[in-house]
Amino acid sequence: MGLSTYLLLFETVGISFELAPLWILFFGTLVTYNLCVFYTKGTASEKFEFIYKNKNTLKTIFFLGFILLIPAPFFITLNQFWFLVHLAVISVFYTVPIHIELPSEEILEEEVNGKNSNITEKTNQKKYFSVPAWRNIPYLKIFLIAYVWASATVIFPMLHEDLIIQNSKTITLFLERFFFTLAITIPFDIRDKEGDKKVGLDTLVSFLSPQISKVVALFLLIICLVLIYNFHINYLLHFGVIYLLTAFLIVFSSSKRSEWYFTGGIDGLFVIEVLILMLV
Repeated sequence: MGLSTYLLLFETVGISFELAPLWILFFGTLVTYNLCVFYTKGTASEKFEFIYKNKNTLKTIFFLGFILLIPAPFFITLNQFWFLVHLAVISVFYTVPIHIELPSEEILEEEVNGKNSNITEKTNQKKYFSVPAWRNIPYLKIFLIAYVWASATVIFPMLHEDLIIQNSKTITLFLERFFFTLAITIPFDIRDKEGDKKVGLDTLVSFLSPQISKVVALFLLIICLVLIYNFHINYLLHFGVIYLLTAFLIVFSSSKRSEWYFTGGIDGLFVIEVLILMLV
C-alpha cells in the first residue's frame, strides 16, 4: 500500500521514492500483527488456533522484525517520527488491553471503648485500572483500522516532503484509502459476527445486519470511484477493475467462508492494486 502511494503520487505530484518509510511499514506491520502471540490462547477460531500452535515461530518473527525496526527512525524526518508514534500507540492498544492492579487501601479510623483513636488496620482490598483492547470497544474497530491503514500508507510516507499532505491529491488519495479499507473491513465483521455476539461486542454488522452492511460497503466503493476520478481520470479504469473484484468478494462473503477467503483474498486486494499499478 505504501508502494502504491509512491507510484500514484510520483506520476501526479512528482513525489520522490524513499526506502525508509516502506521499511518501517513492512516490519512495523509484522511486529504489531504478531503482538497477539504473547497472550492468545487456543480458541475455536482457525486463525488463532494457528497462532497458538506456531507461537514460538511467530515470537521469533516478532523479535526479528523489532530488531530490524530499531535503526529505521534515524532515516526519517521528525514529522514522520511523531506521526508514526501516534499510529504505533493506536496499533498496540488496538490489540493489547490495559490491566493494572492498584495498591491496596488502608482503613484508619476505628472507635475503641467509646473514645476516638486511630488504629491502622491494613486490608487487602484490591482495585484495578482496566481498559479493554480498543478493538473490543463497540463500533470502533473498523474505523480504527481504516484510519491507521490510510494514515500509515498515505500520510506517513508523504511527510518527508515538507508537509506535502496539504496537496489536494494526497488528501484525495488518503480519503480513497480510508473508504476502501473501511469497505473491505466490513466482510471481516460479517465473518466475526457470531464470535462478537458471544462476547457482547456491538459492531456495524450486528447493528445493520450482514445484508445491509454489504450495501454500505458497496456504496463506499462508489465513493472511492468518485475520489479516484477526482484524483486522476487516467487511473479510473484499473481502479474500476479492483473495485469490481472487491465488490464480488464483499457480496459473497459470509461467516462460512474459510480464513483464506478473508486473509488471502480480501486482504490480498492491496497486492493486486500495486501489481496493476506497476504493470501500468
